[in-house]
Amino acid sequence: MSMETSLRPLPAAYLETTAALHRLAVYVISPAQRIANGGIIMHASPGGFSTFEFAGRTVRVDGVDLVVEGRDSLRMPISSLRAAALALGIEPDVRQQEQFDVPPAGELDAPLTIDPNAVASLAEWFAFVTDALEVIRAESGPQDDVSIVRIWPEHFDAAIDHGDQAAKRRGTFGGSPGDRHHAEPYLYVSPWAGRIDAFFGDPSFRGASLTHTQLVEVQRAGSDPAAVAVAFLREARDLIARHA
Repeated sequence: MSMETSLRPLPAAYLETTAALHRLAVYVISPAQRIANGGIIMHASPGGFSTFEFAGRTVRVDGVDLVVEGRDSLRMPISSLRAAALALGIEPDVRQQEQFDVPPAGELDAPLTIDPNAVASLAEWFAFVTDALEVIRAESGPQDDVSIVRIWPEHFDAAIDHGDQAAKRRGTFGGSPGDRHHAEPYLYVSPWAGRIDAFFGDPSFRGASLTHTQLVEVQRAGSDPAAVAVAFLREARDLIARHA
């Protein structure tokens, strides 16, 4: 399986741009899909992230543009939440801000700060995480009941669930672009049974983490960050599988 094997340092505008795109995903892109078919899931795509096909179209972020492909195709610069929603034929769904990990909606007509270099870094991260998770999926058996890789709009992370829940050997494996736990992208594994081993010792949540900074440092030392990421996920998977 092909994996992205380089990670660039994050640009200064990364956190602001990621926060703006998180708001766009949860208040506009996800509601457009949910209204049509009840779905709330997305995936990594070139230049950013995308919905799965719904009602004959897909909606995605490609750099600084909002793109609709299929029915009512369009491409427009991302400006405000309200402008994006109107382009999709809906109103921003501000009810979502009551959900866990969802950022405040803010002013719906205020311009969203979208830096092209920062979007590229976010797209790179989602692709990196997705490739690593696909390795774990490819190594899974029927007993693992592994889910597809999804970007969840509320948390804005790419993740899978994996393992035998009846035996209490299931966990969530994923990669966040940065959140209240870590103000930078990071890989994580969170066993559903809690801190089952010292490996799962991140002090901010019941799981294990591997940060973007650590992966870049590994890369600078001459190692392949993709291989390190997969090794991290495999170690967590094997510890969860041995949990009694």
